[in-house]
Amino acid sequence: MNGELNSAQDDLAFLRALVNDAPKTQSAGGWLFLAGGTLFGLQSLFFWAQMAFQIQLPSWGWLIPSVLPSVLFLIALVLVVMQGRKSPQTGVATRAMNAAWSSTGLVTMTVIIVFAFNAWREQSLLIWLLYPIIVCAVQGGVWYVAYMIRKRVWLAAVSAGWLASAVALGFMTRSMDLYCLTIGIALLLFMALPGWIMTRQAAREIA
Repeated sequence: MNGELNSAQDDLAFLRALVNDAPKTQSAGGWLFLAGGTLFGLQSLFFWAQMAFQIQLPSWGWLIPSVLPSVLFLIALVLVVMQGRKSPQTGVATRAMNAAWSSTGLVTMTVIIVFAFNAWREQSLLIWLLYPIIVCAVQGGVWYVAYMIRKRVWLAAVSAGWLASAVALGFMTRSMDLYCLTIGIALLLFMALPGWIMTRQAAREIA
């Protein structure tokens, strides 16, 4: 009897952790998705516009669209991490979500190192263009996991969008303008937009 009571209490504690921590974790992840999707999506669309409309810039002018998005995203990342340290969450949901997204980040960093090195060694643009395709596929897998956990249709739609983008990009490696256009739209629709949705949902749940 005591064992069953303890088990029930553990289950209640687990559910309470999910309810209390999920909105805060979702808000932090949402802001990062919103920032990353917007910055890098607009960056990709700029490069598409440059090729489509033959935009000319001085050599130093290319530093702004090439470097600024990464700098701004790192600033956003630091701000989110600092905010998280001010109000640390140690519940089950927080640890689970952090582990899931952290593992995705580790996979992405590993892939970029491997592809960047081989693209440089072989002097092959094709090898480098395969990297975003792998990232899209990984994102599709992660969002599918999120759908299986929460059973929300929009999460499945995001997963399908990422996977479809990976397939589409695989057929565009010889058309750089369409490649940049596609990855730009994908980042805005399947990263920035879900990030905005996550922040809105978290704000309502916290309120």
